[in-house]
Amino acid sequence: MGRLILAPFVLFACGVLASCKDKTQSSEPPATPAPSAPAQAQTAAPAAVTSPGQPTSANTEPAASSKPAAKSNASAPPVAPVAPPASQSVAGLPDVDPHKTRGSKSAPIVMEVFSDFQCPACKQLYLGTTHQLTDNYISTGKVFAIHRDFPLPGHAYSRIAARYGRAAAQLGKLEQVEQVLFQNQEKWEQTGDVDGTVASAFAPAEMNKIRALANSPAIDAAIEKDIALGKNYGVNQTPTTVIHYKGQTYPVAGVVSYDVLRSFVDQLLSSK
Repeated sequence: MGRLILAPFVLFACGVLASCKDKTQSSEPPATPAPSAPAQAQTAAPAAVTSPGQPTSANTEPAASSKPAAKSNASAPPVAPVAPPASQSVAGLPDVDPHKTRGSKSAPIVMEVFSDFQCPACKQLYLGTTHQLTDNYISTGKVFAIHRDFPLPGHAYSRIAARYGRAAAQLGKLEQVEQVLFQNQEKWEQTGDVDGTVASAFAPAEMNKIRALANSPAIDAAIEKDIALGKNYGVNQTPTTVIHYKGQTYPVAGVVSYDVLRSFVDQLLSSK
């Protein structure tokens, strides 16, 4: 494969919404991504974001957060035990929940987006870049996108939001939850009413199914797998997009504008 010019990725969105940091890890400014070997399992060496010409170093494993996740006030109806979300390996990537993917598995580029529903930068990426990427690259079979949950310890309600998002995904309703949570982020992060926010997008019977799934230990276990994989890559902020192409991995921390992402994707697709 020919030499790739990665400099455009230093052009993140302007302002303070570049990313949400995990305060339990060392804080470093976003840098130009360097290619690294794709992670094949959670025990692989982490891929790190580096500057050109600088050696790669592994990020320090963060300390566990002692802050408990927020609980929903809504009571779920009694249900039978819920089976864990189905997962599979796609392009050598482990624990891919097919309900949380978009596009064709045979697409030449795979993108994993590590996201936190309470992160303002994740909202900015989703409402801007992601929609255009879906229309022009995911829907056309050029990019296969995987949503990864990476709730940060410093966000009081991000874990419960991740539960609701993954639960709705099992019913084929991920996009509806993403829309309602990101569009109303400022409201529910003040009140903690994740349940009420999600409920506004669904009929009562459907919402009861989502609540039951969200309270399943299997959902929490699936979220933990995403977090572990993110740490394996060296993810310490959201959003972080990990791009895979022809055996190369490009971690990109922070918000990336659609124009910059489009330029990079086109460059990958045209490379030999």
